[in-house]
Amino acid sequence: MLEQRVGIIFVIMSSFAFAFVPNSAKLALDDGASLFFIVYSRYIIGTILLTIFMIIKRNGLILQNSQIIQILLPSLSALVLIFCTYHAVNYVEVGVVLLILYMFPLGVALICFIQGKEQINGKQWLLMIAVFLGLAILLLDDLQSTNVYGLFISFCGLLSFIFFIILSSKQVSKLGSATFNLYLCFFGTIIMTIFLLVPGETRISLPKSVIGYTAILGNGLFFIISWVLFFEGARIIGSTRASLLACVEPLFAALLAVILLNQTLSAVEWLGFGIVLTSVLFFEKNSSKQNKLT
Repeated sequence: MLEQRVGIIFVIMSSFAFAFVPNSAKLALDDGASLFFIVYSRYIIGTILLTIFMIIKRNGLILQNSQIIQILLPSLSALVLIFCTYHAVNYVEVGVVLLILYMFPLGVALICFIQGKEQINGKQWLLMIAVFLGLAILLLDDLQSTNVYGLFISFCGLLSFIFFIILSSKQVSKLGSATFNLYLCFFGTIIMTIFLLVPGETRISLPKSVIGYTAILGNGLFFIISWVLFFEGARIIGSTRASLLACVEPLFAALLAVILLNQTLSAVEWLGFGIVLTSVLFFEKNSSKQNKLT
């Protein structure tokens, strides 16, 4: 029971940390940094921080050849997810892209259910759908237009997100969250360095002030903290529960945007906020009862 609570706390802390990622990215973008540099620096910062952490803990850093291949797959999935997300927002509104991506708990739950790894009852399915509807209200308040190509790219990102969570969960159970995320960042850095060397337009644009560089550092720091905590929590409570709890990320992000960026939420957005929070709480309460019975 105590371990379950620790897992829940890890995922909630992960969601809170991840809420800083889009807000810090926006600060860096407004200060002149390019999207490529923000993502690239995120991987580099993650690699450096986790390498230091692993050295302090005196954990082994060498992987077997089979493990390298197994980590490359989720690494590629993560990069496809990032590419699809940033590419899709050029064609459809950010809210639409985020809504589609946050359908990932349904996909994760369905795969885990089919594989027989997790038992999900009818009430839990309904609560997951309620979370999705709440996110729709929160994210699509001022929806104006859609684009078929943008929707297609968004759904490609959704599939990448689902495969990333499923593939990563397997490796975390074998390697541990810190080791897995270290190599995830390391391989991501290598792949993006290869893209950087391809002739073409300049992809690196640096921030113009201390605020921008601070935002870059914060973006990388909170990114890696969130993923390490998420996968450690998912290892304890399961991928489905962790994925649904992660849906509070937009709630934290919205609150931080209100505090840090002086943005406001409409009455409709507050309604969606409440639906998501209530549904997640009831889902977790139902899951806790189910665990007590088993």
